[in-house]
Amino acid sequence: MAWLSADFDSKVLHMPVSVDILMPQGHGNYKTIYLLHGAGGDKTTWLLKTRIADYVEGKNVAVIMPSGNNSFYVNQNQGKNYMDYISQELPELCERWFSLSACKQDRMIAGMSMGGYGAFVNSLNHPELFGYVASFSGTLDVLQRYDHPQGIDMQRVFGEREELVKSKNDLFYMSEQSTNDIKYLIMCGEQDNRCEMNEEMYAHMKKLGYSVRMEKTEGKHDFDYWDQCIKRAIEWFVQEREVK
Repeated sequence: MAWLSADFDSKVLHMPVSVDILMPQGHGNYKTIYLLHGAGGDKTTWLLKTRIADYVEGKNVAVIMPSGNNSFYVNQNQGKNYMDYISQELPELCERWFSLSACKQDRMIAGMSMGGYGAFVNSLNHPELFGYVASFSGTLDVLQRYDHPQGIDMQRVFGEREELVKSKNDLFYMSEQSTNDIKYLIMCGEQDNRCEMNEEMYAHMKKLGYSVRMEKTEGKHDFDYWDQCIKRAIEWFVQEREVK
């Protein structure tokens, strides 16, 4: 397993960016996980605070870790187009530069907290791209975060509250527009105050006919729990693909 750092000029974001990458050292055509951090984090978060490198060792899975800069991974109302970056530019470049599978079913997007929301919002807006999606303690009802911004300028990201409702950034609304063939995994710790919104999102998507599962275990909104989550999600992704 090689740990790489790619620095390049993003045409979408109009600025230099840096991405951390875990790359297998095998024969190529690797499955890929686009792994998103939470609010206040950056591309190094998963590497520094979890054993992600150990969990993908020997599994022929590459991990792409971009920085999201508190963008919620959407095209911001007053800012930059992070959804276009995550779901268009970044996969296109990574698959051009590295030996990654271009098959939808070999791509997963996952994240914790803000990154869990980012994984869901990008998959619902780009159902052609990712075959698997995992959220760990995700802020899946972003309207609740809008009401309790906790230091993030939500208007800059989403506009006024009424602009967020029934928009492409409202997960409950977007999931109602059409179902897809993506497999979704929702994980949340039982001691996490986001557990209720995760249960609501699960019930909503299940009712609509999505392939979605929810796993709740002992855990808080912290990296002790998210380390367990990413290990479980990698196993789920790899095992599901091996069954195909």
